[in-house]
Amino acid sequence: MASGKAVEPFIPAGKVLITGCTGFVGFRTLVSIAETGHEVCVVVPRKEDIDLIRDAPSVKRLHSSSNLSFVVIPDISADGGLSSVMVGVTSIVHTDYPTTITNVSPDHFESQIIQPFVKATKNILSAANNFQTERVVMASSLMGLAPYMELYQLESFNTFTNASPVPTPDAPYPTTLAALCAGHAKALTATNAYLDKNKPHFTVVNLMPSIIIGRDELAKTAKDFLKGGNLQALRHLRGEKVSSKLPSQTVYIDDVAKVLRLALDTKKLHSSAKAQNFVLSSGGVSGVPWYRAKEIVKEDYMDAVKKGWLSLDGEQPINRVLMDSRETLKLFGIKLTGFDKQIKSLLDQWVALKAKEEKK
Repeated sequence: MASGKAVEPFIPAGKVLITGCTGFVGFRTLVSIAETGHEVCVVVPRKEDIDLIRDAPSVKRLHSSSNLSFVVIPDISADGGLSSVMVGVTSIVHTDYPTTITNVSPDHFESQIIQPFVKATKNILSAANNFQTERVVMASSLMGLAPYMELYQLESFNTFTNASPVPTPDAPYPTTLAALCAGHAKALTATNAYLDKNKPHFTVVNLMPSIIIGRDELAKTAKDFLKGGNLQALRHLRGEKVSSKLPSQTVYIDDVAKVLRLALDTKKLHSSAKAQNFVLSSGGVSGVPWYRAKEIVKEDYMDAVKKGWLSLDGEQPINRVLMDSRETLKLFGIKLTGFDKQIKSLLDQWVALKAKEEKK
């Protein structure tokens, strides 16, 4: 935990464009920025997603929902999609990076995972360079900084920090997760290559959170909820005996959204010819006490166990990953939410969604 003064809401100048707004991170970031009363351009992949966001309770509670404008761009990695919406945009937050992908065969890892990561990143940077953008914030992941084997397979003795070098993974990739790690890493490498070549007027910040868990407001069903970090955290709490390891690091969704907002502050972060990287994870260098997840179920959710919505019989091996976020926390002046609250947040929503389905 970091100590410090309470963070005052930062309101960036000009319009903020946010990609991936129907995603877990993108939606919470949208709300975090819109709560300041700022003008936000909301990028969604489909027209029907506009109502999905407008109907969300936290958006309806906004005093300034009229400051939200919507644009439909089906694929950020497609050429030219952003040019028509960049007028007046001074900041971009790019969150359209998946952390889980299914049903991709190994022979399509390059075309369906890695290249879209890199192409979307380049398109964001190119759009920013063609207009008066001052800051680009990329919602990357620890997956781009920690090699796959050290993250998910073998205990690492490296401590990942803001200064850690980006790995250079090469095919073949043994699993989809390995390809995702490679996609994040290659997108980070492509960012610095673009900055070196083009010397743009804007600066870039990469946020690299660990496993992100917490309430997912856009999840309307239990099936919708089972994705990303929440799925990873819930598998053994639903009784699954998971064989693959899970990193020892997690972070709360609201904390990620807050730092993405604060990273827009061009006065807080100095100008840099290189992208500035910031790791973010709770629980200290060694990570969170994953054993507490079952204890919390036993303490507060036994009714859900009796109904079969949760279980104490699951297993989840943990891979010890060392991650030091102290510099990030000091710079942004925040404290991170503890593991108990993270787990209770996702369990509360999971139980509520299961109860809702049972009533039908």
